Amino acid sequence: MKNIFKNLFLLTITLVTTTSCVSDDDFEIPTIRNPFFSEDFQTATPNTDLDLTGWTNFAEQGTWLWREKTYTSSGVTNGYAEFSAYGSGSAVNEVWLVSPAIDIAGKSSPVLKFSVAQHHLDVDSPDNSLTAYVSTDYDGTNVLAASWTPLSGTDIPTSSVSWYEFVKSTVNLTPFDGDIYIAFKFKGSGTNTTLDGAFPVSYTHLTLPTSDLV
Repeated sequence: MKNIFKNLFLLTITLVTTTSCVSDDDFEIPTIRNPFFSEDFQTATPNTDLDLTGWTNFAEQGTWLWREKTYTSSGVTNGYAEFSAYGSGSAVNEVWLVSPAIDIAGKSSPVLKFSVAQHHLDVDSPDNSLTAYVSTDYDGTNVLAASWTPLSGTDIPTSSVSWYEFVKSTVNLTPFDGDIYIAFKFKGSGTNTTLDGAFPVSYTHLTLPTSDLV
């Protein structure tokens, strides 16, 4: 029997820029500056539809939306965003979570960092998937009218990856400029138990050398 955590979708977000310096030995050592945009969902109100300022929570198919959630571990409570298709009653759930506008104009080598896990993913299928996108023409309202480019360099875990084992992605956003929007699109089913797996997504607020990227 599937449990109540069937379709956990956990999210925080960080955008940083990279810079570099040259040592006495003329080795170029890239570093990462402090994030200029981040969201860790620590203000989450448990079990409510996600309505953070500037974020778009949009159901392309189905009626359920992303939810705000919290969990407590070792006495520390953390917030996250979750979408669960399990029990939704919809044959297809396609749900977008889109960031506010993020101005990367003039930023040196902007990098998006996140980690993704899976659990209860029975098959590797586009019908039960997570995809990260970027747009430069989203108007902040009409998700389907915008042009969305899948982000290259993402590493979304497959069904062969152990449950809750986070896979890390560091995405180079240098090809883009100006205001951008980052979107995460979940697709699954609330009626087909083969297609109701989950993809927890986590971000951090770390500033690390390139060799220690997370």
